[in-house]
Amino acid sequence: MIFPRKWILKRPGIVIPVFFLSLVQVECPGQVYWQEAASAALGGCFVTRQGYSCVNQNPAGLAFIEQSTISLQHSRPYWINELGTSAISGQFLMGTGAFGFSLAAQGLRGFTKSSLWLSYGLRLYPGVSAGVGLHFWNSALFEKLVYAPGCSFAIGLQITVNEQWKLGARLFHPAGWSSCPKRPFQNQMALASGFAFSFLQTGILFAELHAEPETGIVLCGGLEWSFSRHTVLRTGICHKPLSFSWGLSLIFTRWVAELSFLYRPDTGLSPHTSLTHAW
Repeated sequence: MIFPRKWILKRPGIVIPVFFLSLVQVECPGQVYWQEAASAALGGCFVTRQGYSCVNQNPAGLAFIEQSTISLQHSRPYWINELGTSAISGQFLMGTGAFGFSLAAQGLRGFTKSSLWLSYGLRLYPGVSAGVGLHFWNSALFEKLVYAPGCSFAIGLQITVNEQWKLGARLFHPAGWSSCPKRPFQNQMALASGFAFSFLQTGILFAELHAEPETGIVLCGGLEWSFSRHTVLRTGICHKPLSFSWGLSLIFTRWVAELSFLYRPDTGLSPHTSLTHAW
């Protein structure tokens, strides 16, 4: 969803630098348009996580959610209003699996990029789940009636080995269609795999490897620490592009509020926020 602008763009030339900055955001490893707050705080780790981040990151994690939820998220890369992305997602329990959707939008006045995910995760065996997600996106210049739609899908897998170890993997864009084939960053395949290791009953270590044809190998790592029933701290690092991250989650019976920051030495600070209601 996009909030109405309070001003009219008087200098169209600003669209050029903002547009190219938006491409940098899109090309983040394994991400499309934005990172979920907890994932951003963990350096981009997501393949072993559960919850609303699974809809557009690893659909296999939907099979392990314990409550249905509705989430609102917002990110503002480099503190630039024009790059701000707002999203709403929902996850709903369905027997041994769960269905999820995620709708996000980003854009200048007159130029928008939207993204819709429809995902489903199914528990195959105790501790083993698989999932599939359909992704639809569109870039539009409404005043010129120019649209650039596209679609593809992702498949994921999660395995809980024991109380300490969890494994995950996701294949993104193995096949897709776009009305603008000259934009390869929208269509390139991405493979992600990693593990999560729980220790001392309150800490979780995440490590992942992401691979894309254009970007190459990207290493991500993160640490999550539960200080109490209501407070979780996170920190992480990603080596390409080099970035450092940290975040805080406040957990209550029906609500979860998250605030995360991702810092890149070349572009600056990007805040990520989310509010989730569970039932």
